[in-house]
Amino acid sequence: MIIEKLLLDFNLSMKFYKTFFYLFIFLKLQLAFSQTLTLPPRQSTMLTGSQFTAVIAPLSLTARENSIYNEVISGNVPDFYRILVPVTSTAIIAAQTKSVTYYVIPDYLAVGSDADYFLCPMSPMLATKIADSIGCTLPTRKMVNDIYAQATLTMSPLTIPASGTMTTVQAFAQHNSMVKNQRAPFIPTYSLGTLVSGDKKDVVISNLIYSTPNRVVIYGWHTSVGNPIQPMSNVHGDTYMDYSHGIRLIQNDVMYNNAPTTVKAILQSTLSALLSDEGVINPPEYPYGNPITFLSVPKSFAVLNKGNNTIDIKVKNDGQVTHYKVYTSNNGVSFSPPLTIIKTALNLNTVIANQPCYIKIAACNSTYSVTSAISEILAAVPCNFQDSLLVVNGFDRVVTGNTFDFIKQHGGSAFSNSIYFSSATNEAIQDGLFNVNTYKAVDWILGKESTANETFNTTEQTAVANYLKQGGNLFVSGSEIGWDLDQNGSVADQNFYNNYLKADYVSDAPNNQASTWYTAPKEISPLFAMSDTITFDNGSSGTYNVDYPDVITNVNGSSTCLRYTSALNDHAGICYAGLFPSGTLPGKLVHFAFPFETVYPAAKRNNLFKDVWHYFFSSVITSINKNVGHADLLVYPNPANDKLYLRANEEIKQIRIIDLQGKEIINLSKDLEQINIETLSNGIYFIVIGTSSGISITKKFLKE
Repeated sequence: MIIEKLLLDFNLSMKFYKTFFYLFIFLKLQLAFSQTLTLPPRQSTMLTGSQFTAVIAPLSLTARENSIYNEVISGNVPDFYRILVPVTSTAIIAAQTKSVTYYVIPDYLAVGSDADYFLCPMSPMLATKIADSIGCTLPTRKMVNDIYAQATLTMSPLTIPASGTMTTVQAFAQHNSMVKNQRAPFIPTYSLGTLVSGDKKDVVISNLIYSTPNRVVIYGWHTSVGNPIQPMSNVHGDTYMDYSHGIRLIQNDVMYNNAPTTVKAILQSTLSALLSDEGVINPPEYPYGNPITFLSVPKSFAVLNKGNNTIDIKVKNDGQVTHYKVYTSNNGVSFSPPLTIIKTALNLNTVIANQPCYIKIAACNSTYSVTSAISEILAAVPCNFQDSLLVVNGFDRVVTGNTFDFIKQHGGSAFSNSIYFSSATNEAIQDGLFNVNTYKAVDWILGKESTANETFNTTEQTAVANYLKQGGNLFVSGSEIGWDLDQNGSVADQNFYNNYLKADYVSDAPNNQASTWYTAPKEISPLFAMSDTITFDNGSSGTYNVDYPDVITNVNGSSTCLRYTSALNDHAGICYAGLFPSGTLPGKLVHFAFPFETVYPAAKRNNLFKDVWHYFFSSVITSINKNVGHADLLVYPNPANDKLYLRANEEIKQIRIIDLQGKEIINLSKDLEQINIETLSNGIYFIVIGTSSGISITKKFLKE
């Protein structure tokens, strides 16, 4: 008996946990949709409802409806409308009871504030345009009945005697006041945002739309016993509306059987009985919208690590787009089938932490089932801290070899050196989709970008200049930067090139010979401690032919770090550390006159990136004292395990330990001979010592 009882208890527990688990999954899937109106926040300076009625009263129908559209789309809708309310519809289909839950605005569409709003009648043309613009649809007769049956608050219809004035804004405003006065006593119990019905009749979608052209179909205005005053009718023309007409918006996106679909898709399918008592409605909309037949490929977007091992995709808003198809890959070559994600919730939390995730996207409109071409590839490394590198792809020029995926070379070289990164298109920088200044370093890809596409336009120049003036670290590479900005640019372009990219343009190719020179030896410099030769692609080594690499020279305090093998005076790269014009903090620049992504083999490219990174974050000597140098600081053991010991011939004033991301791990303002590093993760770190003479000395060590 005891064993049987234990087994019974166990089975009951398992049933409870299984029930809880399935409930959790269901709720999580339901929350995948926004369930809020996709409108901008309402500004306090916007017109109230009564102010708006005064504005539109003297206008023609066309001008009035244009005004309503502009107010709604700009966000002049009461705040209590923003949170949509769930309504469930059921039907018996193939001898089985099925159901679907959709989301509706809590009252009929209004303009204004919570305290002063105007329930505005409108034509089906305008209602369709608004609905299409924000991913919504209008209800069917069955949906109107279900909304009334599930409304928390139902109100008795209030009528105005029939007359020639019932179609005027004055009558609309009069009825609005009547309904608001009727609603007011219920607010203490049923606050604004409660699902309300009975105060208006609905403009609905129906097969009657197509039985007679250019008609509006109306239905509803239920009495207190649930009977509609208005049977479904299409007797009025589509420009007719009176004070009783209301617009109830329904979010088009729904979940059915734990899979995303739309209200319109259901109405056109064998599941139509869930939402329609007329059978299939096809097409389930008034023929007044501007059906979208084409969407532009997304260009202004960013793929950002947001901490908590989550990737956030930021895209410039496009009113025609409702969702994005998101393709992911762990190598930038083989991509998974796309996830379709609503544009207001573009984040990924199922990616692999601490590994690059490559992403490309396509815009789509669920209302018209239209999808754009696929974007270029970006990437980020999801982790639980703020990454330090931003890779910007500014190589938009359509030329042979531009595969729009050079984040693989740039991000790959960073990651090979344990540097985590996010990325963005240059258009995202122009549009200010995020704050560039949160990144300690920026790697700007310009490939063969030239005068046709602009290497740095005015907006980008301002963003880069501001970044450098605040102590940023910029790595920029491309073969036509000087040709575009210095040789063919405006005075402002030349000033930017000379003062912020710290270079002067010399010629279009080494020795003025195109497709000839493809090597650039490193020069012992602040950037390179050892000599080596860099080779870049002639079109046969995996990327594209760098046929016209700029020849540049250093100016305004910069140092040459690379020269082409063509001649000693043909400079290929410069570096600079110090204040930029009007700067407040010293920044750093590495500028290559050929594209970094074309350097091969990959091991050479990775080492080159490591040199750049070390220049940014390990060359931190702020002053020179001939009596004290790197040899006067001893850091041991190296590799270290739990303790690091220091020996210096001066008093130590500050000790900082920085990881390869540029993130400060330890900061001590005292003279110590040993530091406890037991809590550090295994890896490479820099220790920066500030001494009493004002010198900063940097050493690298390995924690094992």
